[in-house]
Amino acid sequence: MNRVFILTCIFLLLFSISLRADWQRPIMNYTRHTYKAGNQNWNIRQHDNGWIYIANNKGLLEFDGVAWNTYPIRNAKTRALEIGSDNRIYIGGMGQFGYFCPSPLGGLDYTCLSDSLPSTVSVGIIWNILSDKNRICFQSNRRFFCLENGKISQIDVFSDIYSSLVVRNKFYMTSSKGLMILNGTEFIPVDNTSDIGSTVKTGGLLSYQDKLIVVSRDKGLFVYDGSVLRKYATAADDFCSRNQLFCAALKDSLLALGSVQNGICLLNLKTDEAEVISTGNGLQNKTVLSMMFDEAGHLWLGLDNGIDCIHLNARVASLYGGRSVIGSGYASCHYQGRFYLGTNQGLYCTTFPRRLNKEYPVDFVPGTGGQIWSLREYDDKMFCCSDNGIFIADDKRIEHLDGLKGVWDIVKLAGHEDVLLAGTYSGLYLLVKKGTHWRVECRIQGFPRSCKDMLPEKLTANTLWIANKENGVSRVTLSEDLRQVRKFKDYNNKTFPLGYDACLSEVDGDVVVTSHHGLWSYDQTRDCLERFTRLENLLDGKVYTYLKADSLKNIWYVADGRLKVLRYDAAEKKYYRVEHETFLRESLIENFEDVYFCNQGQIVVGTEEGFSLIRLDSQSPYRSPFTLQIRKVYMTGQRDSLVYGRSYSYDDSPVIIPYTHNSLRIEYSANNYSKMQTALYSYRLSNGSEEGEWSEYSENNKKEFTGLHEGKYIFSVKLFTDKDTVPIVTSFAFEVLPPWYRTWWSYLAYSMAIVLLLYYMYYRIAASRKHLLMQKELELYRQKQQFKEESDLKDRKIDLLKEENLRSELHHKSEELIRTTLNIVRKNEMLLGIKKEVLGISHSINEANLVSLRRKTLRLLGQIETNIEHDDDLQAFQSTFDSVHHDFFRKLEEAYPGLNNKDKLLCAYIKMNLLSKEIAPLMNISLRGVEISRYRLRKKLGLGEGENLPEFLQKFSK
Repeated sequence: MNRVFILTCIFLLLFSISLRADWQRPIMNYTRHTYKAGNQNWNIRQHDNGWIYIANNKGLLEFDGVAWNTYPIRNAKTRALEIGSDNRIYIGGMGQFGYFCPSPLGGLDYTCLSDSLPSTVSVGIIWNILSDKNRICFQSNRRFFCLENGKISQIDVFSDIYSSLVVRNKFYMTSSKGLMILNGTEFIPVDNTSDIGSTVKTGGLLSYQDKLIVVSRDKGLFVYDGSVLRKYATAADDFCSRNQLFCAALKDSLLALGSVQNGICLLNLKTDEAEVISTGNGLQNKTVLSMMFDEAGHLWLGLDNGIDCIHLNARVASLYGGRSVIGSGYASCHYQGRFYLGTNQGLYCTTFPRRLNKEYPVDFVPGTGGQIWSLREYDDKMFCCSDNGIFIADDKRIEHLDGLKGVWDIVKLAGHEDVLLAGTYSGLYLLVKKGTHWRVECRIQGFPRSCKDMLPEKLTANTLWIANKENGVSRVTLSEDLRQVRKFKDYNNKTFPLGYDACLSEVDGDVVVTSHHGLWSYDQTRDCLERFTRLENLLDGKVYTYLKADSLKNIWYVADGRLKVLRYDAAEKKYYRVEHETFLRESLIENFEDVYFCNQGQIVVGTEEGFSLIRLDSQSPYRSPFTLQIRKVYMTGQRDSLVYGRSYSYDDSPVIIPYTHNSLRIEYSANNYSKMQTALYSYRLSNGSEEGEWSEYSENNKKEFTGLHEGKYIFSVKLFTDKDTVPIVTSFAFEVLPPWYRTWWSYLAYSMAIVLLLYYMYYRIAASRKHLLMQKELELYRQKQQFKEESDLKDRKIDLLKEENLRSELHHKSEELIRTTLNIVRKNEMLLGIKKEVLGISHSINEANLVSLRRKTLRLLGQIETNIEHDDDLQAFQSTFDSVHHDFFRKLEEAYPGLNNKDKLLCAYIKMNLLSKEIAPLMNISLRGVEISRYRLRKKLGLGEGENLPEFLQKFSK
């Protein structure tokens, strides 16, 4: 067999590891750490608003679907409760009884009735409370305390009371004397009923079809038709004989019997079918102290330690009650009368479940340990694809194929008998049937990719679709001999990107690709994937991970982590959807979902905890009654303060909130007792006539508002569940007061202050108007005076400027005059020089020969002399210089009388800042002569060596 490992003739029941398991209804377990009260729970009732009330060792328990509250009674353990028609919750316990009423803040206030009894009356333990029209009866060990019209009366019984019931205006009880009925104020025994023995404390007497069912602790059931009491033989007799009963409850024809040793027994009185539910089926405790059917058909159990809620009407049941005993479920298959389960731990074999809560053997198949990916039935064999390869199961043996590891799945191509394709982690393999055995023929060349999901095309030969996360969706065409890939094409694009797994399926002949990016179908004419909006519009979801059609053309799909179904009406030939028909929220294995369609109208789905069984029927899911309530309103801050609350009855008048505490936290709840249902809340806050926008739906049941402005508000919240088509809405009105500085009286004070201020301003304006006019007149006069002064100042400035201008011009002209005078002086000096030369010439001429020449020379000399004599330039220079330099020559002559004219002229030249080379021609001396004259002048002026002559002369006349 070429290294084919065969486990031959393995009889699964003999050679496998055997477990015992059952398919269980959903059960909600509430531990005492959850409800935070005592361990024992003695009685259970449901209010009209859907809330659950339980008589607990620590007091009265209240459960609104979200939060648990405990209301103790004074120093006593509670045993019984009843909800009266007068909106009170009556409660009784050890040594006392009374009632609870809603408090203004949403809690419950206790009033003790037994305190009004005489001190000589012993109350005992209150075991049951009966409501009969306007009368409430508290049953203790040996008497009844009846409350009517505010007064308490007693009915004494001279034997121990086991149970009691008021039905059809008749008051029954059971005691050690048997069944008894109230006649006036006395109980009389019913004939021939003493054989029933002691009945259970809670539910010992039950009304059913105009008859009375008596539940005995250890003798089973009896029925009383009004005249005769007889034994009631049922399928539960074995359970009753093996266990001591403690409580009972009845709804329609379903009787629940609670025991001390082994949980409960559900007995259908019509079909006489019994079903036992105990700790092996999900209960926390075997001892059941109380039971109650609620309005939704759930069965509540008060246990010796904890509280359980059994969802009897649930369409989903879980293997091992949702406990991961055999691992996570990846595949299932019903093959040859056995039901196979593939998990991450290996392959298991069991019997297909015909009934719930019945134990079936679960056997591990040897040699199949490891991850199982898929189970397929071909050629009357079951193929198990796993991480370890392929196992083939036949009638009495399991065969392992050598040469393969890591196989996702196998498919069969159209038109090829005795041939299968195996998709592995790294490519395709060809499986061929030889004789009665299957063998690995070869690896198909040309496609070395992971083949996680495969779908053969029915119309195109040798063609299949392959999808994986890394490479996306591909269409592969094989050669005629199927040994190699002739061509393939990838179909992902920008609108359908890579990065997510895809699920391949066929719907009405169309190839459908399901992914996180929606639904896509193959358009063969264009050879591309197009958005499948026609189908997507029929579905309910955004992110899709799975889609398959069953044999009835119903489409099962996983959207947003929930399993949903699009049903097909064969008569109308159209699809329809039952609103909010969803299953297994947050339980499925993403991208590895598996749905197996059974022939018995049921489907098995793999989950993270194992497997779940869903019952398919044509009826709509059971609609549980829901109530929505705003529970508590807190003013938030450093310390939260409860300002408003609602119980089962409440005052809906608006709540007044001071502005200093304008931050609120509002808590709301719905009586959703099923973990299979989703309760979604949406809220809005309306202010006056402005209605706010509804928020997105979420599971959050709290909302906080901070810094609310003053005004009247209405907070509304609506509930949306998987079972509701119309949301449930409730609201809460409140008013935020304005701050003191924005109240009406503050605005009145502001108005009065403004009026007074305006009057004062008017008075001040009127009084100051005259003063202002006087000030303006005075200011005008001052401005005129200032203008006049400024004008005079400007005139003076103009005069000064003119004067300075004249002085400047005078100084300039004086300077020019001095220079002109100096020129004249220099001219005279030149003429004197000429004169001297002419005299020299005249003396050198011979008188004899040059008489005429001498005569001309003398005439020239006369003319020069005449010009010199008539030119008083020197005096004019001195006069002009004195006028410019403030009598310089006069002051110099007075200060230094020893100076001659040349010394004075030299002082004038030096004061004029003339250089020595400029002074020399003016004085008709050499440059050396100027220096000598300066030296002599310093001596005459008495200047020392360090003193400067020009600076001295500049400062002299100032």
